[in-house]
Amino acid sequence: MKVALRMMGDEKWVAGEILTRTLLNVVGQLRLKEFKLSILASRAQARDFEQYPGADDWLHYQSPNRRSLRGMHNGIYKRLFGRDKYLEQFLTRHEVNVLFSPFLLFKCSNIATLSWLPDFQHVHLPEMFSDEERLDLDQSFMQSAELSTRIILLSKSVKKDFQAFAPRYATKARVLSPASRIPDAAYEMDPRRIVSLYHLPEKFVYLPNQFWKHKNHELVFRAVKNLKHRGVTIVVVCTGYPADFRHAVYFAQLWESVSKWGLRDQVIYLGMVPHEHVHLLIRQSVCVINPSRFEGWGMSVDEARSVGKQVLISDISAHREQDPPRATYFNPENCEDLEEKLAQIWNQSVPGPDADLEREARSRLPERLRSYAETFISVSREAFQEAQR
Repeated sequence: MKVALRMMGDEKWVAGEILTRTLLNVVGQLRLKEFKLSILASRAQARDFEQYPGADDWLHYQSPNRRSLRGMHNGIYKRLFGRDKYLEQFLTRHEVNVLFSPFLLFKCSNIATLSWLPDFQHVHLPEMFSDEERLDLDQSFMQSAELSTRIILLSKSVKKDFQAFAPRYATKARVLSPASRIPDAAYEMDPRRIVSLYHLPEKFVYLPNQFWKHKNHELVFRAVKNLKHRGVTIVVVCTGYPADFRHAVYFAQLWESVSKWGLRDQVIYLGMVPHEHVHLLIRQSVCVINPSRFEGWGMSVDEARSVGKQVLISDISAHREQDPPRATYFNPENCEDLEEKLAQIWNQSVPGPDADLEREARSRLPERLRSYAETFISVSREAFQEAQR
């Protein structure tokens, strides 16, 4: 059986690339001769093949130009039959049995489709979206639900939302919760080297989220400001993409507040750092914090768990479901609650690796990764068998 993974992620959403690489790696580790994985990408999305171990090959597909005769023909075919004729022919020519992709808005004859829906943030936090964006997401989600063989969801909480959103297609839902792969090299380097590299203080809290508004950085910065007035000086180190396409001025407004509150020496932004540096920053920090108001699955929470670091995280259903060791939860709408718990962790913790948590994380990670891979393979086979009926 051959499964094609459509390329996910870019510089604006690094998590997509990490998810793709991890899935390829963990499935590849099982060394199943009868199960092949390919990457489906346009030539503009081409990456260094060596960065994606586990992929058997790259399938370069370019959709026909909408204004060309082929493009117009394909557009009519999609509208009338819900099928992408030219992609279907391409996949068939390359002997693909299953296609995995975000937001699949078409079906393929005799090819199973796994449509990945990240979460239902637009339902829970409608104020973060325009009316047009919410309508577009509703239509895309429903079309994916109707046309896909299976719907892949990050967590049970997202599955619950999907079942409420599209009860007619609830039986298609399958949960595939990621596990973060941490290379052995992350533990071979003294994490204090990252302190020297970026000229950081030895002690800090780490916030590795892109600067989307719902990620709730402002609550953390406000808590740091209030604690400063109480004599508790906390340093927060941030990494991640510095923009939100839905709220263009949000990043600038955040840093204006940081300046007005006198926190320039306490809130440090490093930009987009290499992924191996993320692991070292996690190890050196006193904790990883994720204040997000909504998640389908907290990627930074899972990475902290896989590395072996305590977390201070918002009390939302996805985070509760993840249930990482040594987690402290706070109300993402209550700054005082965060202040108290942040101050407690800061005062009671020392920077650097936590030997006990790292030992536990490293012992459990191989089984977590294997379970991740086996679940994906199982769902792929199930979808393939259904498509052959």
